[in-house]
Amino acid sequence: MINQIKRLIKRVRTTDFLAVLTLFVSSFLFFYDLFGERYLLTERDLAPYFIPPRFFWVESLKWLDFPLWNPYQFSGAPFFANPQNAVLYPLNGLFFLFPFDIAFNSIILLHFFLAGLFTYLLMRDLKVSSTGSLISGLIWMLGGYFLSVHSLLNILLSVVWTPLIMLFFRRALIRPGIRNEVMSAIFITLSFLGGGIEVVYGNFFVLLIMLFFSLFLPNFGDSHCSPPLAKGGRGGFIFMFSRFKPLLIISFLFIIFSAIQLLPFLELWMHSIRGQGITYQEATVWSFAPKDFLLFFLPDVYGYFLDMKKYWINQCWFKTLYTGGLPFILSLIFFLIPHHAPSSLPEGEKGGRRDRLLFLSLIIFSLFLSLGQYNPLYPFVYKYVPFFNGIRYPVKFLYIFILALAMTAGLGFERLLQYSKGRDCRKFKHLLMGFSLLSGFLLLFLVLGHGQIEHFLKAREIDFPQFNHLSSNLYHAKRFFFYLTLFFLLLRVCHEVRWKGWAKVSLIIFLIADLFGNMGFYGKEKTDDYFRKTKIVEAISLEKGPFRVFSTAKTISFDTPILVGNAVPFDLIKEKHLPSLNMIYHFHDIWGVDVVRLKKNDDLYKKFTSLPSISSSRLADVYGVKYVISVTPLDEEPRFELIYARMDGLEGNAEDLLKQNTIKLYRNRNPLPRAWLVRDFKVMDSKEILSAMVDKDFQPDQMVLLEEIPPSPEGGGKGGGEVEFLSETNNRLTLKVEVEERCILVLSDTYYPGWKVFVNGKEEKIFRANYHFRGLVLPKGTHQVEFIYSPLSFKLGAGITLVGGALLLIGWVILRRNLWKIKGVKR
Repeated sequence: MINQIKRLIKRVRTTDFLAVLTLFVSSFLFFYDLFGERYLLTERDLAPYFIPPRFFWVESLKWLDFPLWNPYQFSGAPFFANPQNAVLYPLNGLFFLFPFDIAFNSIILLHFFLAGLFTYLLMRDLKVSSTGSLISGLIWMLGGYFLSVHSLLNILLSVVWTPLIMLFFRRALIRPGIRNEVMSAIFITLSFLGGGIEVVYGNFFVLLIMLFFSLFLPNFGDSHCSPPLAKGGRGGFIFMFSRFKPLLIISFLFIIFSAIQLLPFLELWMHSIRGQGITYQEATVWSFAPKDFLLFFLPDVYGYFLDMKKYWINQCWFKTLYTGGLPFILSLIFFLIPHHAPSSLPEGEKGGRRDRLLFLSLIIFSLFLSLGQYNPLYPFVYKYVPFFNGIRYPVKFLYIFILALAMTAGLGFERLLQYSKGRDCRKFKHLLMGFSLLSGFLLLFLVLGHGQIEHFLKAREIDFPQFNHLSSNLYHAKRFFFYLTLFFLLLRVCHEVRWKGWAKVSLIIFLIADLFGNMGFYGKEKTDDYFRKTKIVEAISLEKGPFRVFSTAKTISFDTPILVGNAVPFDLIKEKHLPSLNMIYHFHDIWGVDVVRLKKNDDLYKKFTSLPSISSSRLADVYGVKYVISVTPLDEEPRFELIYARMDGLEGNAEDLLKQNTIKLYRNRNPLPRAWLVRDFKVMDSKEILSAMVDKDFQPDQMVLLEEIPPSPEGGGKGGGEVEFLSETNNRLTLKVEVEERCILVLSDTYYPGWKVFVNGKEEKIFRANYHFRGLVLPKGTHQVEFIYSPLSFKLGAGITLVGGALLLIGWVILRRNLWKIKGVKR
């Protein structure tokens, strides 16, 4: 063991150590202002979508209550089944070592470093120098793409593994062996457990492209493979199978490793709004428009984030894409250097052509998908390629282009190194100097002619609101041309001095300085401010009991401005009391924030929120709503009383302020509890039930609507008896029910496969009641009713993962022993 460690230390060169140290320091320095006080990163989706679920499951596990189910959103919903919650993601173990805020931020920062490190390792495996590999790692790690997806945590946790997946799959193609295939499968599984389903899907396409090139050409970065399909007949078939075998093995191993998460997810997917497909319009929201290429050089040039009207019309999935000029310069050098390049290039002339074809294919494939609605062939993809009718935001697939850009930039730098050692390339030197002078001239033109240019552009309305503020765009344009001039000049000088050490260091420093221009494109809030209760939360917390909260659709919409006095920006989010934020305080809400929500829940909620008023039906009672948070006054609703309005710091008459978009808390004077008894029922199909429930004449306290005939209760009308909530955890609900005569217990919790009910210890049947909830027939008497969530998909998936993993481990041990015996015999 000691000798192995010594050999490992010898293999780590000083340049590699310094490169990794540079990546580590740069990734943490990029977020330097997080370290002054206790902050939480809260940019975009982090605050409402990612922090509350993680806080929920971390606290649940600390109390030894595994979160298969979330009772606090959507009237109850599957929780573990959604990979975006990343319950099994290994690096989330930091939550159990540090306070929540420190762990949350550290996980994000750690993945920035890992992104750079894994890219560096991939490039080194391609025989690229430490400097070229460092350039690739920095571009991938500090570019606008990664900064944008830090707020889309599932994408960040998944995409970071792509370089390692490519590294080990490449090795598996060059040198087939179970070790490389197992490693590839492990990293794909980690990517899946991170929650970025689209990234996992995209990665399999990347592997298919790599496999395609290995069938017809030697694998990229390796010049020792013989042309594969030169053989014909049986030999060609055997070769084809040998090439496909690694991908087949990796796919099989991935299914085994991920089954514990994959099977529950597939079950959730089938019952969700994605299972039957979404509309083409929704699927192509946030496509990458051709004009958005400008965003690689000028951050938010169109002002997408300054006007909410532009937010959904244009591509706003990325907050910034700024990458700067150097990555594109080096990438173009990689692609455009003539095929008669010096023979000293690591991959040789033929290998260089193959590499260019592979990376060009990855770039074209990425852009083909990312263009979405701007691609005339995307309707074919949406209709015929599996799962694409359930995937939103085509721009997500741009990560393949960004990674290919980072890799080809490193390879382009390698070409420059080799060129500087070859013959004197005067034309190339003159070209670099010419571009430097041209960029410098444009910079000078922008500086000296600032006033005239500003007047000219304003006259043509190239200013806010059609674009970003002109002053901002002009500043970014000057900055871009400054670095462009600097990079061309630096490349010319470095080429002249044959890339001495100081020249390489200079290029790295200026690349980091350019990419650090993305600093500040992230939001943060003090931890105490994030978790501090509002007055409304404090008021609701005073009352304990089985009731639900409802923040109206208008209130939680980000298109609805609210009036809040003495507020900081984050107060404008907190005071809306989003259902996801309510989960932190264990409020049971009828709605939530999730992209894979159940379809029946979605249908019922849309029906409810499309009604003219909350009293247009009895759906509020069906949901068990006791408290309503609303910007719209409910004074004309006799069933609701106002108990609080957030008017602190606002000027004006209180009566007038109540009519405006102030946040108000109302209480249902006579709500139905979460569980009640009825004797009357009606059997209808699901569509008829949905229509009947919005009818004002529907009386949920006297009748329940079912989809199948139950054992008939006696009589009709409201059931006699009492329901008492004894205990509730994530996956279990215990009730004590006293029934005067046979009737139906209605529970306004979500109906979903995996729930079982035991009445006095005996399992009974759960009926789908009132379209989306649960019903149970009970005889006369006193009963202990226990609902338990124990999904077969989870148990089956866990069994496959554990048994399959154990068998693979045993097989590996046996194989190692046999190898040791063989070595012993040879000795």
